[in-house]
Amino acid sequence: MEAAQNGDTTATFRTAVACYPMPTTHLQPPDPLSIALSAIIRDGSLDIHFQPLVEVERARILGYEALTRGPADTPLHSPLVLFETAARLGRLVELERIVVRRALRRFKELNLPGQLFLNLTADTLLATSDRGALIAREFAQLDLPASRVVIELTETRPILEPERLQDSMHSLRELGFVVALDDLGEGFASLKRWMDIRPDFVKIDRHFIDGIAQDPLKQQFVRSILEMAATSGCTVVAEGLEQLADLTVLRRLGVPVCQGYLLARPSPTPRAALRAEVDALLAPEHRRRNADWMRLPPDAITTAAQLARRSHTVTPKLSCQTVADMFQRDEQLFSMPVLDEHNRPIGILRSLQVLKRSAERYFMDIHEKRPCTALMDPHPLIFDAGISLRDMSEAISSLDDRLMVDGFIVTRDGEYFGTGRSTDLLKAVSDLQVHSARYANPLTLLPGNVPTDQHLDALLHEGREFVVVAWDIDHFKPFNDVYGYAAGDDIIKLCAQILQTAADPALDFVGHIGGDDFVMVLGSADWTARIARVCREFDRQMRPFFSAEHLALGGYVTLNRQNQESFNPLPTLSAGVIQVLPGAFDSVRALSAALAEPKHVAKCGTGPSRYFVDRRRGPTGDTVAGTLTSPTADDLLDGAAIASAA
Repeated sequence: MEAAQNGDTTATFRTAVACYPMPTTHLQPPDPLSIALSAIIRDGSLDIHFQPLVEVERARILGYEALTRGPADTPLHSPLVLFETAARLGRLVELERIVVRRALRRFKELNLPGQLFLNLTADTLLATSDRGALIAREFAQLDLPASRVVIELTETRPILEPERLQDSMHSLRELGFVVALDDLGEGFASLKRWMDIRPDFVKIDRHFIDGIAQDPLKQQFVRSILEMAATSGCTVVAEGLEQLADLTVLRRLGVPVCQGYLLARPSPTPRAALRAEVDALLAPEHRRRNADWMRLPPDAITTAAQLARRSHTVTPKLSCQTVADMFQRDEQLFSMPVLDEHNRPIGILRSLQVLKRSAERYFMDIHEKRPCTALMDPHPLIFDAGISLRDMSEAISSLDDRLMVDGFIVTRDGEYFGTGRSTDLLKAVSDLQVHSARYANPLTLLPGNVPTDQHLDALLHEGREFVVVAWDIDHFKPFNDVYGYAAGDDIIKLCAQILQTAADPALDFVGHIGGDDFVMVLGSADWTARIARVCREFDRQMRPFFSAEHLALGGYVTLNRQNQESFNPLPTLSAGVIQVLPGAFDSVRALSAALAEPKHVAKCGTGPSRYFVDRRRGPTGDTVAGTLTSPTADDLLDGAAIASAA
């Protein structure tokens, strides 16, 4: 961190060599990696990228991790190769000090919010044990408080002096730095290090995060880490987050901070805010797509990434004879993607096709040593990792049956991610259909009581502001008696269609909770206009159901339960409406009970379809000034007036 000096570098180099002896090959001429590393250290030619750490519930960036890239035109562009080479050549401390200076200055130049997370090995931290004054002076020059810098201890190398390391970390803390333990679950002794260092942040290694939605053991591991963190007072960070299903499980488990490609990729010029992007990810599935209304179990498969498996892959340089031998040796090997030098799929080798061609007369005599591209299908079925099951199933529905067994290739950002089997895709689609059908109303196929309650419960838990509307078809039984149950089913389906048409599939929800009762949950700002539209459309589209005589009379005569004639008006819609504010209700049960009164007031009205808004409830759900009365024109707002005008 401090300015490099010749003597200082030499001393550090000697210390590193003493701890990690140079290999005996040092007498040989320098290898290309050594030459490239010397040039990088001499010129400081490093690229610094920043990846945000996000407090997911608040959609706020906590800070940024600085990630290093070597020059793009050198063999040390990969950070893994860069730091491994520096360690092998005894120049790791020297390199990490340059990285720290570049990251600090670039972080300050970009004026990024939050904290800066710096990855450092024990080698470098031990070398700072007696340099507190120099470090403090350099930070003073940058005008960057030490409290905004988080030192991440990486355990990619063994720690030979744990007592000295604790002293170094203690010294850094005294200067105001924050401490984090990186890659928990990997490394040499991370749990013991946690106990010794007592970090402010613990970052769970990506191995335990990727695919956690399908792995109960990983979920239990994260639960244990969260319990330990609560006891020790540190914050847990989930690294390597790439799948939406994993984010859903992490939120349910209570992980406060996440980092990964799903939220934002590393960038030399990162964004200073991600609220819109994170809000879009955190929105429940049914708020983004009306057709996917069911709250799925955490292990549900919803994207191509969850079906992808690592499999055999080959390069175009492999010979035709070699791939034919591979298929002959393994009867369970049905296909192999062919990847170019950039890890991008350019085709697929299919077992049936390869073995058939290789058995042809003279084929191997001519093509034995030629590249396997002569045998590959250059047009494989490729899906992006984020594509939904719905879109995937539509794509394979027209696929040649002979190719079904070979499956498909999954890519992320164009690069190979894995290979999927068509049978797994069909099973996942079937599972989703069965799960959704279990809770759907059989007449309208709208979500029933269970998913409706789940949706409301989620909104209450998230503290969102929304409007809930309880709809009921008035005078429905007399209509059934006069026109028959088939016609009764038809007007229920008509009502469902009108409600769905009036709802915004990205913001609103429609549920059918039984019989002639429906629920709308509206997040749209123009909710009053949408409710009025439902009233107007129902009255208009109901007219063809009635005879001319009944339309002229405005109803019909039926026998009541006492076997006496009574006049019944034509069916209309009525709705009770509550505008729900954050904290107004502590449960769906309480909200449902509160809806009963405005719904009853609306049903007591006469004339065309109508609704009544209960405006009495304050932010805590307590009744405030005002009393409910019979629904006058003012009480019913615009619903009845608009319907009447139509």
